[in-house]
Amino acid sequence: MARVFIEEFPHGPGGHCSSTATRDLLRFYGHDISEEMTFGLGVGIDFIYATHPALVPPVYAGGRTRDLEVNLDRNLGLGMEIVSGLDELEGWLAVKERLDAGIPTMVHADVYHLDYLRAKRHFSAHRVVLVGYDEECGVAFVADNDRDEVQECSLANLALARSSAYPPTAADNTYYVFDVPERLRPLSEAIPTALAQAVRQNIGRPLEEAELEWDGARLFMGTRGVRAFASDMGSWPRMMDAQMLSLACKTLYVNLEKGGTGYGGNFRRLYGRFLVESAGILGEPGLGDLGRRFISIGDTWTELSTTFREMSSEGERAVEEGRPLAARLAGEEEEAFERLAGIASSLGG
Repeated sequence: MARVFIEEFPHGPGGHCSSTATRDLLRFYGHDISEEMTFGLGVGIDFIYATHPALVPPVYAGGRTRDLEVNLDRNLGLGMEIVSGLDELEGWLAVKERLDAGIPTMVHADVYHLDYLRAKRHFSAHRVVLVGYDEECGVAFVADNDRDEVQECSLANLALARSSAYPPTAADNTYYVFDVPERLRPLSEAIPTALAQAVRQNIGRPLEEAELEWDGARLFMGTRGVRAFASDMGSWPRMMDAQMLSLACKTLYVNLEKGGTGYGGNFRRLYGRFLVESAGILGEPGLGDLGRRFISIGDTWTELSTTFREMSSEGERAVEEGRPLAARLAGEEEEAFERLAGIASSLGG
């Protein structure tokens, strides 16, 4: 076919790429679930702090799990397969066949190569939904959380975006096959399970899973990650020259605040809104109170991220100003997840 456009796809903007894409796909299949709920049921809340001398800059921090789609699949009973590792042509032909059949398809793409974003940095784990293409015009039609309307991207640049190997996560021509049933697992059952998973993910990981070292890299997960992030910060001026430290401050602002983190706050406000919504569904007011606490923690992440951005030209000063905020966040997150553990246990999750 020369041109395909799936007009009935119900795209709308959102705060985070994956939770927006899965929300839109669920609506396409007849299930009206909010972005907050897809993020929460996908157990998106996490923290990853990594250092590696080969990274530019050599520190990375982010607040979202890599397994959101897998968790959402299990908790809602979707039926999902992740296909990756195809070459550029095979990857496009596989997706094109699905589009020809009227099936919108979520893929990984490097933001740097997506025409309409004009991004200045690489990030290969961005999720978008392809809803069509026009071979004569040489474009694909892309639903992206960062835009209100479906966008056009050249097929050439889409191929670059989908095959990008830029670290830390290669796009690898990945696409998703969903088999969405008419009836999903009830939210009243899925939410407690997701809450318990969030507790395990953030404060219940065994030490060997939460603190990893290999090939010169150090990786810390969950609340241990926040604690390591806070304690390491004072060493950054010794790890990096002034120019690299400035870049680190700017990059952390993007990762923790600007770059699709649920409208800022390192995903914490997005997760807090999920908890508030869940409180109404389950009739559990304590969950609503805790949700508002997570929203407040998100505000503190915004304060820290903004400090990095505003003082990025003076990296050592940014670190000095940011360290007390990061230490406070480490304690607040530990306390919040302990509270969540108590609620999850009472709900039988």
